[in-house]
Amino acid sequence: MRGLRREWAALHPRLRPAVVALLSAGAVLAVLGAAGDAAGLWSRFPFLTNLASSLTGALFGLPVALVVVQRLLQAQTEANDRAAAWRLAGQSAYRMRTAAVTLAGAGADSAAAELTRLVARCDTAIGEAREWSDRALTAKARPRRLRASMYQRTYLRQVLTLHDAVRQASIVYATTGLGAETSASAIERIRSEAAFLHDHVRPMVLRLDGRWLAQPQARALERADDSFPADLPRVGAGQLLTVRHLFDALPASHLAALLPEPDAVRAGLPDPDLPLDLPPVERLRDLRAELEKLVTHLDQARQIARVADGIHDAVDLLASGKRQD
Repeated sequence: MRGLRREWAALHPRLRPAVVALLSAGAVLAVLGAAGDAAGLWSRFPFLTNLASSLTGALFGLPVALVVVQRLLQAQTEANDRAAAWRLAGQSAYRMRTAAVTLAGAGADSAAAELTRLVARCDTAIGEAREWSDRALTAKARPRRLRASMYQRTYLRQVLTLHDAVRQASIVYATTGLGAETSASAIERIRSEAAFLHDHVRPMVLRLDGRWLAQPQARALERADDSFPADLPRVGAGQLLTVRHLFDALPASHLAALLPEPDAVRAGLPDPDLPLDLPPVERLRDLRAELEKLVTHLDQARQIARVADGIHDAVDLLASGKRQD
């Protein structure tokens, strides 16, 4: 009985009067047919008997056929709507993943590994410089035109090693997506697609299919400000400028000229009679610390790319399941 009520409620309002009329007419003909059988009327009219019985059966069969056909059409429409909703989700997730690749860069993993190696090289140089810093920095001041002491030259070599590592790291970072001008538009695209998936596609899919992405992916879309920070490209660009500013404060060409043995090499230095100015270890540590922040920013971009990949794969899996169904 409950199933009949549910089917009646699902029936289109315009079909209900037709169903009632057909069933009523069928019931009337059935009663008349039964009465004719009791009176022996139909035995004299075999053709009319078959015609009346066929009409009576049709009057009962047509409403059932209408209900069944409507249910089939409704089921097909719902299936098409579900497939269209998941297809829309897949297109948006694909655009998000493409933007995430642009943000991090195609070679983000290898760039991150190279930056980590260069930071470790800076650590080694700073460690070596610290061992010689006391004697190198407290040695008697001498003019630039004279050859530096053994301690000062050893210290200078570590400074130059760090300087070269930072130079290479800046170049590597500039080749990543964060170092490109497209990074701001990429993060904006990611955030836009995340909002579209969460605010528009998710309610549609839940209404049509009753399920959505797993909790990690759904939470990433819901908390877009945390998952995809809008200021990451701006902060990364500012950090690169900070590193370059500190980098330029170490005059590598001037420091390298202090290493050769012949004094004639240093004769062309500006202000050759000024005392040798060696950068303290603290400045080296500051430069290394700022360089490590670039690694952190790139790791954030790589994490965004992984999250976008996870969302795309989850949507694709659910959408392909719907296609198989």
